[in-house]
Amino acid sequence: MFQNMHYVYEVYKSGSFSKAAENLHMTQPALSIAIRKLEQEIGQPLFERRTSPLKLTAAGHIYIDKVEKIVSIEQECADCFENLNEVKVGKITIGGAIISMTYLLPELIVEFSNQYPGIEIAAKEAPLPVLKNMLTEGSIDLILDTDWFEEEVFQSVPLFENQILLGIPLNITVDAKIFACGMTSEEIKKNKHLSQNQPAIGLYGMENLPFLLLEPTNEIFGRSKAIFDYYHINPLVKMSFNQQMTSFEFASKGLGAVFISDTLIKCSPDAENLRFYKLKCPMPKRGVAIAYNKKRYVTKATKRFIDYTAEFYKNKLIP
Repeated sequence: MFQNMHYVYEVYKSGSFSKAAENLHMTQPALSIAIRKLEQEIGQPLFERRTSPLKLTAAGHIYIDKVEKIVSIEQECADCFENLNEVKVGKITIGGAIISMTYLLPELIVEFSNQYPGIEIAAKEAPLPVLKNMLTEGSIDLILDTDWFEEEVFQSVPLFENQILLGIPLNITVDAKIFACGMTSEEIKKNKHLSQNQPAIGLYGMENLPFLLLEPTNEIFGRSKAIFDYYHINPLVKMSFNQQMTSFEFASKGLGAVFISDTLIKCSPDAENLRFYKLKCPMPKRGVAIAYNKKRYVTKATKRFIDYTAEFYKNKLIP
């Protein structure tokens, strides 16, 4: 019954017999005959042939569900056999949000690929909630991002810690004592904010400060909310964005205050119109980690990439 399952699965994915035949490097009549024989064996049609693209019948849905389970088992078996050999070849797909993809992953992937040229690395950029779904489903192998992972599903390996700072444009007036605690982006790049001697500020008396916040799907939104709750502030939200980089650009033009990671500040051009402030509360400390789905088989190549990444950031001055 499952001898020709790859033919059926390709038609299902392609949505047409002609496209499937092209992908399978066979003629369309030969493909149609093979699937007709299978349908006769089953006693039910698998496809609604009058629709475009093709749709599955009730029997087709049952068949594809079983095929996907077989394909998953085949892949797991192949991964197990691959791990019996030395790690020379393999494929890893790693996901990250825009900052990870822009500033953290490129150099890491280049150096890993130089050492393990036979292991193919693919990358997927998406918001963290989307990446978690992809990791759960198995369409990616790893995520490198903030350590905001549910322990019952994901296993994370910590890499380094960064901090969330408050950026306030120079055109927005603040108390002189608070202003004196501010730092330039050049000073952030020199890690002045990490010094114990650098004073931190509270948000008391800043109820009227216009804020540029991130959407709830962004992990920093949750930290921002916790910070406001800590200081019992109902913020004046002027605008909201999906990405840190967007809010940072708008803040640099003087449109409002922003919570931003020191990693982004260090990797971006100098923001001369912003001063940055260390916050006097526990929420700004933020870990970055690499995570995998602990309910799925982890290949030896993937494990090697995880170990390499941990060592890479251990020996590297983190931006």
